[in-house]
Amino acid sequence: MQLPKITTADRDLIEAELCRRSVLYFAQTFWPVLEPGRKLVTGWPIEAIAEHLEAVTRGEIRKLLITVPPGSMKSLLTRAFWPTWSWVSGPSLRYIGASYAEALAARDNRRAKMIVESPLYQRLFPHVRLSDDQAQKVNFANTATGSMMATSVRGRATGERGDVFVIDDPHNVLEAESEAIRGETLQWFREVVPSRVNDLDRSAFVCIMQRVHHEDVAAAAIEQGWEHLLIPMHHDPSRARTTSIGWTDPRTEPGELMWPERFSAKAVAELETTLRIYAASAQLEQRPTPREGGLFKADKIQIIDAVPHDEEIVWCRAWDLAATDGGGAYTAGVLVGWRVAARRVIIAGVRRERVGPEGVRRLIEDTAEIDGGDVPISIPQDPGQAGKAQARDFTVRLAGYRVRIEPQTGSKETRAEPLAAQVEAGNVDIVTGLWNRDFIEELRHFPRGVYKDQVDAASSAFNAVAPKRQKKTGLFVVGDHVGNRARPS
Repeated sequence: MQLPKITTADRDLIEAELCRRSVLYFAQTFWPVLEPGRKLVTGWPIEAIAEHLEAVTRGEIRKLLITVPPGSMKSLLTRAFWPTWSWVSGPSLRYIGASYAEALAARDNRRAKMIVESPLYQRLFPHVRLSDDQAQKVNFANTATGSMMATSVRGRATGERGDVFVIDDPHNVLEAESEAIRGETLQWFREVVPSRVNDLDRSAFVCIMQRVHHEDVAAAAIEQGWEHLLIPMHHDPSRARTTSIGWTDPRTEPGELMWPERFSAKAVAELETTLRIYAASAQLEQRPTPREGGLFKADKIQIIDAVPHDEEIVWCRAWDLAATDGGGAYTAGVLVGWRVAARRVIIAGVRRERVGPEGVRRLIEDTAEIDGGDVPISIPQDPGQAGKAQARDFTVRLAGYRVRIEPQTGSKETRAEPLAAQVEAGNVDIVTGLWNRDFIEELRHFPRGVYKDQVDAASSAFNAVAPKRQKKTGLFVVGDHVGNRARPS
């Protein structure tokens, strides 16, 4: 039996129905309208954003905050594809789109307009047509009274209302540190935005952004209880949450990249170097930390040229251990001393690598040889039999050196408080070296930063050499430390 031929009209009906069912399928279909000749790379982050936007359209979420790294197609999806997709089923919806610059909001309105005016959209959805007088306008409406208006943060939306208020990047990254400008933006968000909708009970709000400051619009939205879709560049299991629609970050390994097909490990590493730790933590990991520091007031640290000669100094190198080869957490060993006469803390060197278990053992052995037998070594002992076995292994491997196995008690923050107090008192020096920047930046962001290995090791070493602990630890005073070691490291 010969099957009937599928006509062009039939294909259009099928395509229209598939588009109607999924904003992501709609975006894939209309991608060539906005980006001809460029391939669309999709992945689970885009799927997650699309799923939550669909939930907003269905009325399941009224206030949605999405924090995601830059370059994640957030503007195209939330300000161009999603609104024009929503018009397919609800052409009377009125959108207000705001960004920190009106030019950016206008750009996205023009993109949305290109989609609606495209021959493909008009063929699949002929019931959605622009009003005759909208041909040259950035702010436009359709014949069903639906509209899309672009404005800026703190801009002229005060006289307009919509059914959906979309905020895309409310902060200019370059201005986020300005308390005055950020304060105006927060005031706009708290006092203007909530009343700029048609129905206070049912109208929706969506904010999509990268974090730029610990007191930004995202922080205010979280404080107000908005649904939060959090997508950091690297997976942090401790921050993973299930949203109200049942979505959970699909990654399983700590440090796993968000979207390797779009953001390769090499590209992310280069970006982190360019942004430096504060901006990378905020914009990539969605974990902003005050520049002045959290627990550690890092700006009070003094950098000195070398370890002082002819001083009595109590030394210890303490380690924070990891067992991930080539990724994830670091193993770090920090050399800390107490200058007896000066009554100051000196941090003379850091050894830090991402290595597996055997690499950890080699790193500690090599560092012990460089430091020499006069420098005590503090190694943490994890709870349980595995921790005890590891402790015995290190004790055997480091025979001939002064090794202390320290059971870990309390939180990292608690262990860090004594050293943080010395930093705040301006009582800490570090010897100049290539490791300084990463070490200081980790202190600055602790305990909210991505990494804590150097802080934990430095804290353990200081707690061992602090005057009130010396009798308990059995460490002794040496004179010219440089004479006991080949070089600071």
